[in-house]
Amino acid sequence: METEALERISEALLTVHNPHVSNDSRRLAQEFLDAAKQEDEAPLWGYHLAIREPPRADQIRHFGLSLIDHSIRHNFSVYDQTRKLAVRNWVIELTTQVRQTDAYYLREKLALLWVNVAKRSWGAQKDEWNDMDDALVRMWDMTPATREMSLMIFRDLFEDVFMLDDPVAGKRSGVLSAQCIEVLTAAAILDEAYDRRDESIISLRSGADGWLVRWSMLLGQCLDQGAQDTEAESFAVKVLQSLKTCLVWVHPRAIRETDLLARISQALTIQNVKVRTLATDCLHILFTRNFANEEDFAAVIGVVFLAPGIRTLSEVYNSIQLDLDDFDEDSYILLKKLVEMIVGLGEYLNVGGDKRSRLPPGTDLEGYLALVFSTTMHESLIISGLSLQFWSSILRVEELARLPEVSALLPRLLELAAERIIKYEGVEERTPSKRFLELDFDSVPEMHSFLGNYKRFVEDIARLVVCRIPVDAMIWLDMRLDKFFSSWHGWHSRECKLFLCLWLGDAMFLVAYSQFSIVDAALRGISRWRVWYRETDKEEKTAVLNPIIERFCERMISMDVTDPVLLRKQIQTLVQFAPLMKHVSQTMFKVLEKVLYACTFEYPADATDEDRELIREVRNNCDTELNRLAYLMPEALMEIYSDLERIINDIISSDKLSDHEIVSFLSFLLVISQRSNAPNKAECFAKIVDPVLSCWTDEATMKGLSQLEWFMERVGIVEIANYFRSRGVDASTDLLATSMDEAGRQLKMSLRNQWAALFPIRATRIFIQYSIEKIDHSSDEFARLLELWKPRVQPILPHILQLIAQIHAYCDPANWGDLPAEVSSFVRDSCEEKFWHVGISRQSRDEFVEEGVKAAMTLRDFANSLGMMLRYTREYAFLALGSITQLESTMYEVPGIGRTMWAAIAGEPRGISLHAWKHLVALVVRPAVKNCPPAYWETFLTDFLPGVLTQLDSLLEERWTSLTNRGLVGGQQIQEEVDAAGEDDALSDEMTEEYHLRQLSNVVDRLLIDLVGPLNSSKTLSGSVAADSNGDSQKDGGGSPDKKKAADSRTFVVSHPVILGPFLSLCNHLFVVHDTRCSYSCAMILRQMIPVMIGRYQEVDDFLCDVVLPSCLRVLGDAYFADVAGEASYVLTMIYTVLRGRYDRPLKKMMELNPAIGAEEMMALERELAGVKTLRQQRGVMIEFLAVIKAIPEGPEGEVARRIARVKRERESRQQQQSKWTVSRKEAEQVEAVDSVLADGGLVDLFNEGQ
Repeated sequence: METEALERISEALLTVHNPHVSNDSRRLAQEFLDAAKQEDEAPLWGYHLAIREPPRADQIRHFGLSLIDHSIRHNFSVYDQTRKLAVRNWVIELTTQVRQTDAYYLREKLALLWVNVAKRSWGAQKDEWNDMDDALVRMWDMTPATREMSLMIFRDLFEDVFMLDDPVAGKRSGVLSAQCIEVLTAAAILDEAYDRRDESIISLRSGADGWLVRWSMLLGQCLDQGAQDTEAESFAVKVLQSLKTCLVWVHPRAIRETDLLARISQALTIQNVKVRTLATDCLHILFTRNFANEEDFAAVIGVVFLAPGIRTLSEVYNSIQLDLDDFDEDSYILLKKLVEMIVGLGEYLNVGGDKRSRLPPGTDLEGYLALVFSTTMHESLIISGLSLQFWSSILRVEELARLPEVSALLPRLLELAAERIIKYEGVEERTPSKRFLELDFDSVPEMHSFLGNYKRFVEDIARLVVCRIPVDAMIWLDMRLDKFFSSWHGWHSRECKLFLCLWLGDAMFLVAYSQFSIVDAALRGISRWRVWYRETDKEEKTAVLNPIIERFCERMISMDVTDPVLLRKQIQTLVQFAPLMKHVSQTMFKVLEKVLYACTFEYPADATDEDRELIREVRNNCDTELNRLAYLMPEALMEIYSDLERIINDIISSDKLSDHEIVSFLSFLLVISQRSNAPNKAECFAKIVDPVLSCWTDEATMKGLSQLEWFMERVGIVEIANYFRSRGVDASTDLLATSMDEAGRQLKMSLRNQWAALFPIRATRIFIQYSIEKIDHSSDEFARLLELWKPRVQPILPHILQLIAQIHAYCDPANWGDLPAEVSSFVRDSCEEKFWHVGISRQSRDEFVEEGVKAAMTLRDFANSLGMMLRYTREYAFLALGSITQLESTMYEVPGIGRTMWAAIAGEPRGISLHAWKHLVALVVRPAVKNCPPAYWETFLTDFLPGVLTQLDSLLEERWTSLTNRGLVGGQQIQEEVDAAGEDDALSDEMTEEYHLRQLSNVVDRLLIDLVGPLNSSKTLSGSVAADSNGDSQKDGGGSPDKKKAADSRTFVVSHPVILGPFLSLCNHLFVVHDTRCSYSCAMILRQMIPVMIGRYQEVDDFLCDVVLPSCLRVLGDAYFADVAGEASYVLTMIYTVLRGRYDRPLKKMMELNPAIGAEEMMALERELAGVKTLRQQRGVMIEFLAVIKAIPEGPEGEVARRIARVKRERESRQQQQSKWTVSRKEAEQVEAVDSVLADGGLVDLFNEGQ
């Protein structure tokens, strides 16, 4: 029987791997193999298939190992002692028979089997696996192949116990971690470190040396041979891989006594890229772990900072030479890791942190800084960028920035910044930096995102250097820019026939742009210096600086820039002079004149549509700079306010400005009048604001907002319909194929002028936002503005809501029934949204733009233009409401405003697209919730949130269900259909729908987080945040008012069932949608909320049992949610363990969802849950139980854990890059305390009732 089973399995495997058999045959064979895993004899069959004799194909041997693996993961906990011992002995026998010629994946699988058994039975009880260390020592001494196996076993075991969120290891984390430390470390070190040691743990070790001694000796032997032959290289790699998993938690003295630092440093110097890369990883871990003892710190970290250590690192760095014509990718990876490690050492310079140890007196700081600077100068911008944050941090810490070694580098840093501040996106010459960028990035958007960040860091370094040495820096920049200014005027003297004299790839453009950028950064540095510097020679230095700054400004003003893009940058730079030259009024008035010129930049008669659009963007940007000028120097401008008012009125009356530009000019006057100390602020405010706001109560406006038919008439539907009838257009007419005549063009121009001033929504929003921007809400100035705004905003608030409601009614197909057929068709076309997305749209971006240009020449442009105007108006209405929420109680004190507002903005849901829903939630709902004063939570939030959460829940559930039922959710399936469909329009539309649904879901997810507070934010890597010597605030966030408000908000939600109910329903639905980010966030929300809401309401407890618990099992049972499985398992465990201590409902629900399990199995599970101490261990018990009952998908248990760990590491890496000190720090073990809620009830009490 056994022989027959083995033969059938072998035949089925050969069928599955045979490309020539039919799909049906392959499917039947796979079904047989899957069934074989469930048989009781499966591990025995697996042993016979995997054993060396008789010889079998590697795929058959691997499947045999998979049969054993399946039995360990799913059945080992229910095996009796005899079967457990048999499986363990089979694993030992198969592992000890391994040979070097065996396939690598077979050896990896054997190591995994060993570790899976070890996690469950190593040292568990007296009659369990207590001689594992003896077996591994024997393997170490057997053959080179078994020695490698022992290294692979420890590597995987240490990863699962210490690094990964492995549920099985977590179940026995305390025991396993203690045992790992025991066998790894020399007994003498442990005897000295601990007063008392557990004899049961000691008995598990084999000999007194410990594995670290063996590994160090073997590594030394391999390195002495240069790791040149295959065996030496293989051993060196395996040892370093194992060391990577334990260096962060092994006892520091063991590192010293085994001379590991010297060994790994030696590995860094040999000519083997793979070994050097692993050695770099090990050193990075070693240099970023904690050392509590001064002696340990000095022996590992301190010695690296001595001259020999820095010299070695420099030699290693300089030895890695990259040839772009014969590129070595592995060497490039090594270089990146090496530089990251070198820069990471900079954390130990942070004297303001909580470091217990200090660098030794002989520290070669000059050499270290020179080494880091050499990495910053590297031609690869990726390599260079790794240290930019380091320099920004150094220059912000006073104790470091004033060191002579740092001061000596400042001129070179400034020079480097001036050279690297260039816009690399526009460089067309294939310079080394450009070629590196092409190697580093697969897509242009990714490259541009990186270059934007790179340039910002470079600008920050230039700013900080100028702040440190303002006089020297400005004198140097003055000399540097002399050449540029002379060359500019020489170039500009040439005849230039086109108004666009430069282009993005032109060298002169790039040079000019970079000079503007460095001047801008320098001016910001001077501004910061004036605030921060407190020494007695400040006036003397200021006297030296002022003429230089004034000369810079005069030169900038004298530049006659005709290129719109450069003009925009020139204006931005000139405005930056404002806070520095308030005393030089004549010069600043010239700046103002220049800004006004740019705001009214003429459109050349022969300009193309593309050129006109570019100039329009430049004018709009310069309008923003005009208002920024008002923020920077309101007092100086107030002195000439009457002149400015007259000039601006003249400009407005010239009829050369669009309605948008007129609003910007008026807001400029508003900001000046309200930010200065003018005595007539209220008068100026009323003169500017009231004429605009009065438009809301204009009879025509109020009529147009009262009913949909009047709204349609006001937006021009009647005129368009009459014109269409004159052209013979009916419902079947293809508007894209019907060209526009002169009458149509005149009507279009007339309508656009009408639309520009149709509703004063943009002016309303800008006036509110600009007037209160960055004003302390507790200040008298803000209180005065509230007095001005409140009586003006409250009367117009209903009209703004009516505007949104009418736009949504216009877009609702249910309201088109009474319209003529041709008008209904036109309205439908105007409501159509067109998007272009990378990777989704079937067209290229150029084709998409070209299609829009062609449509502008046809009657379809009426629909496109009207639709665009309505969407633009709606978005500004959303923004206006968001700004109104910042006016404290202005909106919130209006009776019933919560329900009224939601009915207005969401009362016509069929007229709201997914894209519009996203903006509605992001721009209205979230600000309304976040800005609501606590005094109005009871009246506003209880009125507003139930409807919001309920409707969003219904919307998202309906849309996600629709997509899922159509089989459109999931990246892989979509990609396969794209490959099959090619140019299919319908598929592209459906992919766009999914894209917008995911965006909306993520915005709603953020709303939920707003309601309950941040989700377990990571601790900062540096012990504390260093003070910024330049006056830049570096927020810690700990104990902030925002955190208190978040806690109060969470309490408010929990204490109001009318909000909590729809909140939980929405959270649960987002938890199970196929969007990993949403699902993960909602799992975190549930995990955070359960302790504070469980036991409060019977309905909530029942909901957690009946709805959330099945959702957790659904997530755990779907391979798509692999990255969410860790948090979902915690939520499941918390719900079950806490509520099971209160009533039987969780038990009944679990048995209902898993009919195959009986009461005895559940009772055994509960006793095991009650017998462990921490939530992490309880979660491990639960996961193992679910694996046994096959409630979670099959597959290597470590795979899910590794995915979870990878996501966490990537998230932590992003947070580290955003922090001030870029250091990768790995935790030895996540020690999780028992939640307080577990101590109050739960399974422990359930089983203690009878005691």
